Amino acid sequence: MAAQFIQTSFRITIFTAALTLAGCASITSKHEALPQVGLTQLDLPAASAADLALWPQQGWWRSYHDDTLNQLIEQAFLGAPNLQVLGARVESADVLADGTRKLRWPTGGVKLALTGQQYSDNYIYPPGLGGTWQESGILAGNFAWDLDLWGKNRAKYKAALGQAAAAQFEYEAARLSIASNIVALHAQLSSIETRSDLLEQQIALTTQLKQRWTERERAGLQATQNSLQIDIALGQLSQLQASLNAQREIFRAQLATLIGQTPAQLPVIRATRQWSSVALPKTIPADILGKRADIAAMRHQIEASVQNVKAAKAEFYPNINLNINIGFQALGLDKLFKSSSQFGSVEPAISLPIFSGAALNSNLRMKQATLDASIAQYNQTVYQALSDAYQQLASHRESDVRLAQQQRILNSQAKLASLANARYKQGISPQMDALMTMSAELRERDNLEAAYAARRTAEAKLAASLGTGFDELMGNH
Repeated sequence: MAAQFIQTSFRITIFTAALTLAGCASITSKHEALPQVGLTQLDLPAASAADLALWPQQGWWRSYHDDTLNQLIEQAFLGAPNLQVLGARVESADVLADGTRKLRWPTGGVKLALTGQQYSDNYIYPPGLGGTWQESGILAGNFAWDLDLWGKNRAKYKAALGQAAAAQFEYEAARLSIASNIVALHAQLSSIETRSDLLEQQIALTTQLKQRWTERERAGLQATQNSLQIDIALGQLSQLQASLNAQREIFRAQLATLIGQTPAQLPVIRATRQWSSVALPKTIPADILGKRADIAAMRHQIEASVQNVKAAKAEFYPNINLNINIGFQALGLDKLFKSSSQFGSVEPAISLPIFSGAALNSNLRMKQATLDASIAQYNQTVYQALSDAYQQLASHRESDVRLAQQQRILNSQAKLASLANARYKQGISPQMDALMTMSAELRERDNLEAAYAARRTAEAKLAASLGTGFDELMGNH
């Protein structure tokens, strides 16, 4: 029986293959994919060894050595609502890819059925069976296999892998963006704490200055103009104080949203004692195309679209499913496992798409349009990424210049304050001059603190814009 079964299976397979040659639908859709942006069009320089050495690595924010900042970012990675949504998308894409992979495997099952039946005397049953009670049984295995001769399921699996990889890179891009935003918000909040203290000192000095001017006015030594100007200055300082308090609340609310907490649950953000910096590349080399996760995600989207086009083309060919049934079947349970109770069948199921050409061509054109959309989105992502990187690099350079110049301004103002104070102590100039220069020094210190926060914000945005290598992730995909 086994030899006959194999011979029959072979004949049926040959017959099925012959039918496929005549059962193909015609592809009428003509398509040429959109050109994809490459290094030639971008004309970007190659990265030097110095650029690569300064490229931001995973966890670049740890270079600031701030435990609170590190803790905030780790909490965000664990509980950020945005990351939870993208994480669920990654998991869904992985499950879909695994399910698509299994389409290439044979499927099957085992059936065991035991039956007891009273056969009628007045029916078509043969003599000896009618009017009796008989037990019967069947034990059979069924196997079904989509032969996938044209690679449809293989293409679908590769497309699913591309979608899964794209989802993973989108997740990584979101992580980096969140970390960058947390660094920026943390810097602003740290700056506000120092600036609030400086503001309190300015208010105290200005109040003291007003008292001195008022004393001179009452003594008839001058008009009331100066005290009025001081009142205006105090009002402006009060406005600035209210503004800093409002900014603190706004920034804490934004930070809480990123982490997935309420503002009340956030730790206290204290003033930064030392504004360290992260060294970053000074140019935008071609390596950025391999460093940004959003660009990598779009590359995998293109690959998924290419594979979906291949799968759509495979639909034009006959689909062949091979079903095999083999087992034991007997009337009488005592005969169930005897060799004479064996049975087997080979059932090739052939689907010929002869009359489905219109629908198949429509589906193919849709997949081709999706491919063009993926390429267009990739090209747009590349140019947007480069534009963003150039803008962030310019902002970073400007923040460095601003910080250096502000430090020079503060040094000069501090010298003026020291000289004015010395002249006051020597009785050469009035105390008001010393108080005014001291107040001016505090303003410049406030500007310097704001410049430090601005530079760190620029660093964070540039680091996120340059991206990281994701070498380990690249190896997995």
